[in-house]
Amino acid sequence: MWFVKFLSGPLSGQSLPLKSGLNVVGRAHHCDVVIPSANISKEHAQIDVYPDKIIISDMNSRNGSFVNGLQITRHKLRSGERISLFDVIFEISEKLPPNQRIAQSSLPMAESGNLAYNQLPGALTEATPGDSPELVHEPSLSPSPTTPTEKNLATYLQKYLDEVVMPGVYKIPEWMEFRLALGLFVAIYVIGVTALSTIPLVKILKASVEKEAQNRAQTIARSLARDNKNAIMQGQFSLVTTEYANSEPGANSYVISNINGDVLAPPQLAGQYLTDIDFVNEARKLNSGSVKQIDASTIVAVEPIQFYDSRTGSNSTAAHAVVKYNMGTLAVDDGRTLSLVVQVLFIAALSGGLLYFFLYKVILHPINSLNDQISTALRDGSGHISTSFQFPELQKLATNINSAIHRGGGGGFATENLQDFEADRSLEMLNIIKMVGFAAITVNTNTNTIAAANDHFISQIGQNSNWNNLPVDNILDQALKLNIRSLVDRVQTSPSQIMADQLEVSNCSYDIAAQGIMGSKNLAYVLIAFIPRTGGE
Repeated sequence: MWFVKFLSGPLSGQSLPLKSGLNVVGRAHHCDVVIPSANISKEHAQIDVYPDKIIISDMNSRNGSFVNGLQITRHKLRSGERISLFDVIFEISEKLPPNQRIAQSSLPMAESGNLAYNQLPGALTEATPGDSPELVHEPSLSPSPTTPTEKNLATYLQKYLDEVVMPGVYKIPEWMEFRLALGLFVAIYVIGVTALSTIPLVKILKASVEKEAQNRAQTIARSLARDNKNAIMQGQFSLVTTEYANSEPGANSYVISNINGDVLAPPQLAGQYLTDIDFVNEARKLNSGSVKQIDASTIVAVEPIQFYDSRTGSNSTAAHAVVKYNMGTLAVDDGRTLSLVVQVLFIAALSGGLLYFFLYKVILHPINSLNDQISTALRDGSGHISTSFQFPELQKLATNINSAIHRGGGGGFATENLQDFEADRSLEMLNIIKMVGFAAITVNTNTNTIAAANDHFISQIGQNSNWNNLPVDNILDQALKLNIRSLVDRVQTSPSQIMADQLEVSNCSYDIAAQGIMGSKNLAYVLIAFIPRTGGE
């Protein structure tokens, strides 16, 4: 049997049973779950209990129904989710928590366990801190599809990521503004995309250019073989010519040789032997057209000149057309590679800039929305915090804020407790020291740490090191540490008075002035300004 456990509202601390099937929640007496509150509609929502799932639906209520701070019309509940009906917050569990009374008597005993709403019976649910042992299911006896070795490896990797890798990543937004940290991640992404995409692009481009050049060299060799075939068949070697290749750009060396490798044309090379061109002797043995890339810019193509030999009854090779082709400007050199890298980097930077803009806005929007809603709720003493983002962690945060705001006498942000609330003064301290035209810092009197320091202080006195949240006792400059400690002690004694002192740092003399800033009850922080002394004083 399932129970509704109320966390806030007029039934806070009570549990009501749910029957299988449809359960109507509202303030009317005929409802299955009656909540005596004027903020609840007569028929506010319905809860459908099935063997393997629980569905909650809003019944066109006046104030709406919310799950984890997100307004819903129909929703399948999952383990740990909290339902909010205006200021009434509750959750659904299978076992009645210990030490809680049941609003109705003569209820059957519920089985042990806290079954997740979207899992079949027997599934294991995760216990949260503070749960009693009996609220956790015993492990399922059914065999797990994941072997222990895989589970241990996954657990180890997750632990290594959370405890070793991510702490360093989390430090980056502490060292710089969040938007700069996000920009750094996007910049790393852009550089990585550029590097990983340029390498295959260069290879593809180079292979394409080389293939085109090889086809061109082989075409020239075939044309030479076709033009000289008749002359060689008739034995008229004086008619053999390479005139066609003279007009072809890139063909810087071309010859017609007989079967023995003696050059027949061009005339200036006639009688010489083919020894200075690589790959030729290997290609002549193949008796078929072949082409090969010799180096980054040189290609050799060999085409046999064949005709039918009546003595052998087959085609025989009488000569070869050899072309040495220079790719020249077509070759992929360092200049072309650099040009490709720049183009890819520009495109990646453009897309990365758009990615950064939308990521920053998507992260910033729900935070600003929650801040505005919290400010309104604290000012008016009522309201409901919600988020439309499908982000479970953010929805859980909204639910917890609602619980704190509407808890009443239990502490938190209830109206009667606002007088004890101390606002965060971090932004105020940062803005005040930026307004000071001299070196200035603020000291948090509660933690005795440097809460904020402006650029003048960092460059003139702080030696360009990180002073934020630095304990006063950890300041290396002993004179500066003693002066700050003395000023803070004197300000705590008389917060309304300006305390003065003098200090010399790096051959520069400063007049130091300290003023206490009061909080709601006590001294919140101390503002200390370092005013350079002129040479005549």
